[in-house]
Amino acid sequence: METEKLLILGLSEPTLTMIFDNLESCRLFPEISIVNNLSINDLKPYTNPKFKIKILESLENFSDEKVTFLGVNKPKSKFTVWQEFEKYAPNYINIINQATSISSTVHLGVGVHINSLVSIAAFTRIGNWVSINRNASIGHHTEINDFVTINPGANIAGFVKIGEKTLIGMGVNVIDGVSIGKNTIIGAGSLVTKDVPDGVIAYGNPCKIIRENEA
Repeated sequence: METEKLLILGLSEPTLTMIFDNLESCRLFPEISIVNNLSINDLKPYTNPKFKIKILESLENFSDEKVTFLGVNKPKSKFTVWQEFEKYAPNYINIINQATSISSTVHLGVGVHINSLVSIAAFTRIGNWVSINRNASIGHHTEINDFVTINPGANIAGFVKIGEKTLIGMGVNVIDGVSIGKNTIIGAGSLVTKDVPDGVIAYGNPCKIIRENEA
């Protein structure tokens, strides 16, 4: 991985904190440029004394940047930022904390962000621009599609399928063989025992559909 320069697209302070922690775990300290020209609610100025950071109000000299990463965590925000900059064909990298356990048979897409104490079992497929947060566990033969976010402490069993742009809340448990649709939100602490369709908000123990996800 080329680490002299890193271009971060979009700016969410909690996400940047995780990115910097994970770069430090790998002993990587690139020069960082952050594009802050998008109309997303969680954009705000950010500094970190351990990194040389430059905030850009517009994207200039894109070809001069070595590698690229998304600086936001929510599925909708990630997709919005990706759409904004896809015309530049960014060279996305993965940022993975060293304190993780990932089977050698796992397939990782691009732009994947994996935080500390995450476990991913054999023959699982992780799509592009997926965020897996601290202490989450992913079982074997599971498929996690593009722009999914899995929040801390979630436990995803084996042979599970999660559709694109879906959010799995903190501490959610998903049993073997369940399919969760795209553009869906599973609320924190839920126990998912059966399939959940596209485009809904669902939560509870057991998990039940509450309403459509209009976002």
